[in-house]
Amino acid sequence: MRRISLKTIEKKRWLLDKNIKIFRVEEAREFVERLGLVSALSNGVLPSLQRAIYTDDLRSRFEADQRLWDFIHVLINRKWAFYGRVLGGQNTVISMKLLPSFLRVYPIPDYRKMHEKGMLSNMARSVMDLLMKHGPLMTHEIRDRMGIGSQAKKRQSNQALVELQRKQLVCCAGKIAFNKYRWRFALWSATEQWLPEETKVRARMLSSDEAKRKLIEKYIYAMTKTTAKKITQFFNMSLNEVNRIVCSMIDKELVSSYNHKGETYLFKGNL
Repeated sequence: MRRISLKTIEKKRWLLDKNIKIFRVEEAREFVERLGLVSALSNGVLPSLQRAIYTDDLRSRFEADQRLWDFIHVLINRKWAFYGRVLGGQNTVISMKLLPSFLRVYPIPDYRKMHEKGMLSNMARSVMDLLMKHGPLMTHEIRDRMGIGSQAKKRQSNQALVELQRKQLVCCAGKIAFNKYRWRFALWSATEQWLPEETKVRARMLSSDEAKRKLIEKYIYAMTKTTAKKITQFFNMSLNEVNRIVCSMIDKELVSSYNHKGETYLFKGNL
């Protein structure tokens, strides 16, 4: 069997070469679905949608960023993908096909109970109450309805939105564009309200092991090569559990492994 370098595989899977870039939002959807979960921005952790999109025809970094977020917001509006700061606060885009597995492993918590236990700030609780009743809303609409005017309170509201995303309670639901502004403004929604009912049903039908296997399998493919320890760190699972699932996947030939300098690496696909 001809041996292909990991760098070559990575360039192909992550669309890093200039002749295989993303030009249309439908191609962005295919990219996210194929890899399962990607980073919106280049963060050195996951494959990046930002790096996969063609931007050589644009004049500035601002226009390149605008194209990225326009694509992401279309994916969200059409419910082709989920976007939020999940899994350690990463700006993550998750395919709708993989989302049921993600929700089975990381179910949406009850924000009221979290607040009662001191696991959610007062500001975040207030934002959630507002979104559940009146959402989706833009950031300035949230502030206006809550009577937030001071810079200190604005900072608190921004921190609350990040906090709620990391706890999977809030997600981006789309965008609103104003002619007098160059930028588009994100809409925020309670995740529970944004999710399609079909996605929730599919999540409930999965066993915990099946959901974890699907997440790990996609992660191994997306990363080109990885280790059980990195999987453990990324998904916040126990090493014993990851090793058990990975060994089962290797036995079933869903993924492969090889040893290099005393370290066992996992991959999916032809090396």
